[in-house]
Amino acid sequence: MPDRGLRSPGMRDLGPEEMARFRALERVFLDVTAEGGYREIRTPSIEPLHLYSASGTLSPQALERVYSFLDWNGWSGERVVLRPDTTVAVARWYGDQPAGGVERLSYVQPSFRFAPEGEREVWQCGVELFGKANGSDAEVLTLAQRFLAAAGVEDLTVEVAHAGLARAAFAAAGLSTAQQLSAYDRMLEGDTSLTAELAETHPDGAAAVRLLADVDGASAGYVANLRAAMGSVIPGAESALADLEGAAQALDGVGVPYRILAGTARNFEYYTGITFRFRSGGTTVLSGGRYDRLAETLGGAPAPACGWAADILGLIEVAS
Repeated sequence: MPDRGLRSPGMRDLGPEEMARFRALERVFLDVTAEGGYREIRTPSIEPLHLYSASGTLSPQALERVYSFLDWNGWSGERVVLRPDTTVAVARWYGDQPAGGVERLSYVQPSFRFAPEGEREVWQCGVELFGKANGSDAEVLTLAQRFLAAAGVEDLTVEVAHAGLARAAFAAAGLSTAQQLSAYDRMLEGDTSLTAELAETHPDGAAAVRLLADVDGASAGYVANLRAAMGSVIPGAESALADLEGAAQALDGVGVPYRILAGTARNFEYYTGITFRFRSGGTTVLSGGRYDRLAETLGGAPAPACGWAADILGLIEVAS
């Protein structure tokens, strides 16, 4: 049947067959995460804009693509958005709870972002782990592997990085906070002129930037080599390298090949530690990381936090 143009751009219908596959994958996700102690929650579709414009909770590029409007009550109104990100909403929920402590949470719900082409409503499944410092990176990484394996996603590889390592290297090179943000984006884009340019403008810190730009390995032993190379050049790198070593050991434990890179996630302000992307056949199927400052940024108590999310409809296309 021809498309009569009666559906909003970027939105899709899910017919009975697609819904059957959606529910089957959703059940796998809920079963696997429940076995890990994760409890399902759901957050509102409409949230205050300031929840996402708070420092670092959403990148400027993402803020430009939110669906925002005035929630008018006849006299005045508050600027609100259709939920563009679930992690921020779950962190807000966590901060509203009186008990605090360790919370393992899961969700299945859509997020909404304007895109000139492609999907504007993305159905995500994901987990967030709040309040646990030691071992949480390994926990969410191995949980991701169990879910993807149960879902029938094959040919898995993982790209792992650490936002703190990039910060330490850029700080050692003498870059300001604004310069660090720009340099990190250029590094992710593969800008080969970045290292030479920074060597000219910050010659005393050139070695730190060169070391960061060359990060690309595939073993826990590689992290030990990084430690030896970076120890005297990048003060403050030890904690990040220890986290990377733990992540590498966790992935070794579940038999998933991986690469350790200088960066994997674009939102430099948001992430504080490990970041990762699970890929299947060159397609990113799940991503996440650590964001220890998020709950506090939203007015809650400080709490370590990490998690991941996956596009359910995208997973259906690659699952066997």
